[in-house]
Amino acid sequence: MGDVRSLLLELFKQWGMPLAIRTDNGLPFGVPTRDVIPIMSLWLAAWGITPILNRPRRPQDNAKVERNQGTLSRWAEVHKCQNLEQMQVHLDEASTMQRDHCPVRRLGKVPRIEVFKDLYTPARVFDEAIFDEHKAYDYLAQAIYPKKVSVSGATTVYNKPFQVGAQHKGKIVFVKFDPKNVAWLFFDQLGHLLKTIPDPRFSRENLFNLTVCQ
Repeated sequence: MGDVRSLLLELFKQWGMPLAIRTDNGLPFGVPTRDVIPIMSLWLAAWGITPILNRPRRPQDNAKVERNQGTLSRWAEVHKCQNLEQMQVHLDEASTMQRDHCPVRRLGKVPRIEVFKDLYTPARVFDEAIFDEHKAYDYLAQAIYPKKVSVSGATTVYNKPFQVGAQHKGKIVFVKFDPKNVAWLFFDQLGHLLKTIPDPRFSRENLFNLTVCQ
């Protein structure tokens, strides 16, 4: 996730902070099992960006992006590029052509930049200080996870086992994140609190660096 984080930060610095980012369910943005909130979604939420995941096997949810990628690939003649550096140059040239020079019929046969004067002006300027882990905590706290307790009395949350108690083995417990104490709350099926277990993996530093579960 480190490489994706670096690239996103570069994009934020150049283009500003988006209000939302839509992705598919593949790693690192999604979780193929879809049984927990993706860590990347928490990271985006901390920046004030709404993460939107497409429905599984529904590329039409992102139809405009899919078509745009196909068009850009043809314009940039990606298949002729000999390396990544050359491909990036071609993509940048094609993008500039699309925004600054290509006339658009529905806009009166003028380039987009002539109609959208603020196209290159970020609406939300990047500022590292806006990263707020509490937004991620509140986002995570929306989920309630049913978990089966193992014969050893443990259940797993984000690939880490937590000891609930051998007396609950074989039972289903419900797990919810406590944003105030950065901890997991374990409830029985009647809603009684069984345990509160802190999870330092979700510290501000780990969220900021995207190293939560590493």
